[in-house]
Formats: sequence, C-alpha cells, structure tokens
Amino acid sequence: MVLRDKALSNYYNLIAQIYDATRALPPYISEQVTNCILRLVNTTPETKFLEPGIGTGLNAIPIIKRGYSYTGVDISKQMMEEIRHKLQGIPDNLTLIQTDAASLPFENDFFDVVLTRHIIHLIPSWQQALSEIRRVLKPNGVYLHCQSKRTEHQTEFENQWLEILQNQPGFQPETYSASQQEVTQLLLQQGAKMEYVIAAQWQIAQTVGELLDIYQTKPHASCWYVPDDVFPKAMQSFRSWCQSHYKSLDVLLSSDAKFEILVVRDWGCV
Repeated sequence: MVLRDKALSNYYNLIAQIYDATRALPPYISEQVTNCILRLVNTTPETKFLEPGIGTGLNAIPIIKRGYSYTGVDISKQMMEEIRHKLQGIPDNLTLIQTDAASLPFENDFFDVVLTRHIIHLIPSWQQALSEIRRVLKPNGVYLHCQSKRTEHQTEFENQWLEILQNQPGFQPETYSASQQEVTQLLLQQGAKMEYVIAAQWQIAQTVGELLDIYQTKPHASCWYVPDDVFPKAMQSFRSWCQSHYKSLDVLLSSDAKFEILVVRDWGCV
C-alpha cells in the first residue's frame, strides 16, 4: 500500500503552517546549499528552474531572490500559500501551479534545471514523475535530486517509532513508493551520468523531549496515516520507551547532518 495523492495533498494542507519547523535549514546552511546549486548548474541570467513539490519554498526562495526564473508545482495549495506569505506576493520571476508531479503541464525540453527534495519517494507513480521530469528537461539540462537525511539520533528515533507502530494491534503502517536505490537504478538504466555531492554539513542538537514534541505534531510521513485512535497509544508507548532508554527527556542528542545532492546529467530526452 502506498501514499495516495489525495490523502497526501490533504495532509500537506493541514501541516503547511508547521512544515518549516521540522524541515528548514539554518540560514547559513541554506546559503551554502544555494551557492552549491547555482555552481553545479552553471547558471546564467536565462536559466530556468522547475521544482516539482515546491512545498513552502525552502529550496526555492533563496534562488528566486537572486532573480532566476523559477516555476514550482505542488499538489497542496496551502503549502504554496506559505510561499506567497514569505515573499509578500508573487514576484515576476516566480510561477506557482497546483498540479501533480506525475503530469506536468509544460512543453518538452523546457527547463534548464529541475530540482526535487524529499518528494520522489512519496509519489505513488514515481516512475511517471521521473519520466515527466525527463521530458520537460532540456537535453543538456541538469536534474538535482536533493536530500537532507535524518541524523544518526533522528534515525534511531524514527526506527523506534516504526517498531512501535508495527506492534499496534490491527494497524499496518503505510509504505513509501520508492527507495533511493530504486530511483538511482532507474536513472542508470536510462543512461544518466550521476555525481554525488555534499552541499553542506552541520550539527543538529535536540533534546529527547523536543523530538517527542515534533512527532506529536505528525510532521513525518510515518505519522500521516496513523488512525486517530491508534496515534495517542503509539505516542504513549514511544514516550515510555524514551524515558526508559534515555532516562530523561532532557537528554541532549547531537549528531551531524548533511544536505546531499545527486546531480544527474545527460539524461534529458533527445
């Protein structure tokens, strides 16, 4: 069973106003990432960007503010409304369209750069989404498949949460559509040349209690489809495990974070 588009849209609409609290990069890291992206794609004043799953504009806004042409699509209207609020309107170099990433309303060979972050693995028809990205990308264009992965302590937290969900009577957690390995394998089969780049590294420190508070807001995909009658019980079990494992909710957990980019070239349709 996979995440469904309508349910995904509904949930993003619900969490739009709190989304950045768990996804935003520190300003100096965001600057590093933006500089790395612009360097990787050798931007010119004519460079045209597309971001399927633009969300609240975490990746887009720093590039938009530098004047580049940017088009963003998303299935969630409320997520894109957050961009309007941040920019106090829509600048001339930004186009926002509410649509499905698996059915892009653009001509072939239209964009110089397509960028995604944390979205391909959530799309049920992810192969079609990649096919659409390839179609609208110029033959010499660049696709940037971006990720800021969970840190070591966040991964331990998530793994324990998933184990707790597996043990909830009568409930089977949702699974994702595609793994990173499956995406990479498909790109290789299609003849893409790929380069792995670490755009930025930094440290994240959070107390156990802060992490629990984050899960309470259901910001992660692993929380989205937990029924209302199951979620409180699962959270109570999670809190009990944290108390036992860490001994205190005030324990500070710290580990390194990375913003990773899979740079895909020579992949656009010819």
